[in-house]
Amino acid sequence: MTPDQYRTALQQLGLSQVAAGRVLGVSQKTAHNYAISGPSGPAALALSLLLSMPAGDRQAWLER
Repeated sequence: MTPDQYRTALQQLGLSQVAAGRVLGVSQKTAHNYAISGPSGPAALALSLLLSMPAGDRQAWLER
């Protein structure tokens, strides 16, 4: 996942970089670095899986 794809994924999920850090289990700084250099493999996979979920299920999962 490229940095542009990461930023687009966050936008589609309605997540800020801070919220993405919480969802992905990384620090705010790491989430910010993902926007510059792209996310790690596990983070990219997690975002891809979230994007593939039906919207209602995804929202319920993000609100946990």
